[in-house]
Amino acid sequence: MTFRQRMLDVDTTTLELLQQWYPRDAELIVQDRAASNCLTSAELAEHLFQAFPHATLEASDRLLYLLRISVARGKAYIIEPDGEPLQYIWHPFVVFLNSRTPYRCPVRRLIAALGERSFRQLGLPQRCSAYRIDRISCIHPEAESLRKRDSRFQIYTRSVFAHSPGLDVLRTANILNKTYFPTQRLVEGANAAFQSLKPGGLWIVGRTLENRTNHVTFFRRTDKKWEVTARIGMGSEIEQLVA
Repeated sequence: MTFRQRMLDVDTTTLELLQQWYPRDAELIVQDRAASNCLTSAELAEHLFQAFPHATLEASDRLLYLLRISVARGKAYIIEPDGEPLQYIWHPFVVFLNSRTPYRCPVRRLIAALGERSFRQLGLPQRCSAYRIDRISCIHPEAESLRKRDSRFQIYTRSVFAHSPGLDVLRTANILNKTYFPTQRLVEGANAAFQSLKPGGLWIVGRTLENRTNHVTFFRRTDKKWEVTARIGMGSEIEQLVA
């Protein structure tokens, strides 16, 4: 789901709403959380800065880079920054170490088991200096380029459940979905969005389906509740939980 202009219709509706509510010189504070590789964030920023030159946009995600640990005989591990192993590479095989279901292929199942056992024997983090460790950025080159040339666009590590008061716009696309979180956690995400936005602020929440169509609800925050101000497609599947 990293193709260009994936959120173009969402960006267009976002700007139409903002231009109805705010003057061109408004100093809007915008966040795009769970932004994955931040490409769609950069595309939103390009449009936003044309319409509102004094706006700022922060893209964020829980993971902005991974680590590759190279060990003997060409073997390697891909892990999260906190040490959670994701993949084991033993050429020509690449196997997942966090799969919920075992591999059907006996060879891959064996390699995954060996990889898990070998990873525990690495002795991390005490023996980090014994291995070559490379940092792998998860940020799209176009997003990284925009961050370097325009200080209005920033990228940070941030959870979708974080409270960040004072925002004018918050987008949480393709994350607060029923397939990812139980109902209570989704409600917590909606509460975090409510506490992060100013009264009158805009919350954009929804998902992209496999046919590349977006289904999004645009909520406007009042003093005590959300009001639906626009929809794309069928809207967000969590709309009834928070409206």
